[in-house]
Amino acid sequence: MKTLRFAFSIALVAAAVAAGADTNPDGAVRAMVAKLVTAPEVVSGVIIERSDPFGGTPDRERGRVWYIPGRGLRYRSSRPGGQDVVIDRERGVFLVYSPSEKTLYRAPFQRAPARLRKMIQEPDRLLASDFRAVVDTRPVHGASRAGYRLRSVALGDSIPEVSTWIASGASGDLLRWIAFASQDDSVLIELQGLALRKSAKASDLVVSAPAGIHEEPLDPHELFEKGRSGESR
Repeated sequence: MKTLRFAFSIALVAAAVAAGADTNPDGAVRAMVAKLVTAPEVVSGVIIERSDPFGGTPDRERGRVWYIPGRGLRYRSSRPGGQDVVIDRERGVFLVYSPSEKTLYRAPFQRAPARLRKMIQEPDRLLASDFRAVVDTRPVHGASRAGYRLRSVALGDSIPEVSTWIASGASGDLLRWIAFASQDDSVLIELQGLALRKSAKASDLVVSAPAGIHEEPLDPHELFEKGRSGESR
């Protein structure tokens, strides 16, 4: 499964944000983080492009993400048979629905990745992060994008060799691009139509699994290891 692979990407989506160049880098990042963590709900389309470690064509996956600060997070892949991941603090669940396996994997909220739990439980702490942002322009799909390079630990990442870069869209006020890379692979995330809703919809955190679906315990560690190797259950 690739579940935890894109779950890690979701954590970056909510934590890293860019703004215009009329303020200092850390101030720009912090101002946009404030918009996200104080919004009742954040909703966006997502395109995740993962590099092929053997130099082949990158893997592209489309999906949608919902983030309700203080309550929960959901990512649903648009790929045929793609997974639907829900982490809901109020209901105390961490769910992964795999249509291709016709199985709903279930674990308690506390088994969800730590960085995601913190993002849900303590969204305001992101504002106190030491981003150490540096202005950095990079080519993305043939065009130069002005953005920021962030120190990894600012995003709650315990792997110091991960490089993280973010950039806003043409309007310059909301996040559009996120890239992170390690010595093993790289991921480019594009957010499309990111919206800050005026009110939250709890129904957005309901997994799409049909009633009576077969259930199994969810082992996050096993999913993470299989996601890194590209294997499926």
